[in-house]
Amino acid sequence: MRFALVRKDKPGMADLRARLQPEHAAYQAPFLPMIVFGGGMVADGVDTSGDVDIRDVIGNVLVFEAPDRRAVEDFHANDPYTREGLFETAIIEALWQRVPDPNG
Repeated sequence: MRFALVRKDKPGMADLRARLQPEHAAYQAPFLPMIVFGGGMVADGVDTSGDVDIRDVIGNVLVFEAPDRRAVEDFHANDPYTREGLFETAIIEALWQRVPDPNG
């Protein structure tokens, strides 16, 4: 089943995000087979046509193909970003993909 994880940073957390990013990336690596797609949300005006400075990221969206909600909840709870208090909000919901058509 697919689940969306949408997380928004607390204001003023750019330096914390940058400091934790290597630890977050290492933590996330074993979960990559479950992640259908994902990326960072950025503030209006940030050019996303190339590399983005991690300090310009203000949250993230991850879509998981997971056996259950608990797997995504556990991922979120143990993420270094979460443990260090980066996020203002986090939403985990089952996702019904409509577009593009997942069946071709």
